[in-house]
Amino acid sequence: MSARLVSLSPGIAPNIPLQRPVLLIGRHPECDVRIDSPKISRRHCCIAMAYDRVIARDLGSRNGLRVNGRVVEEARLAAGDEVAIGHLIYRVENIAAAPAMAPAAVPAPVGKPETSLPSLPSSADDEDGDLVPLLD
Repeated sequence: MSARLVSLSPGIAPNIPLQRPVLLIGRHPECDVRIDSPKISRRHCCIAMAYDRVIARDLGSRNGLRVNGRVVEEARLAAGDEVAIGHLIYRVENIAAAPAMAPAAVPAPVGKPETSLPSLPSSADDEDGDLVPLLD
């Protein structure tokens, strides 16, 4: 999946290519995407990608995370969504959702009798005395 956050404030904020499974965004030098602004928290938010999903999660930031104008703690992103990280606004681009895979049908066994799990031993069956009783 190739996705990115495109800055709607060119020159103020960088475009953010989503090239890792999890991207940490904030002011701290150890963040994957460092935005040096007092309105951005040290660890502001993270963007996670898995399969056909892109998820944005606020990490307790002071100025919040908004998706399409609504303050969120976590939200699934779609192409065209506007994401505000603090005061910086981005548009989500190039999220190509993979087609949903239908679960494969498992054919029923032919000619085999239905089997069941064996029963658990009881203390009456414990000739060696090595079973530990379960506490209620």
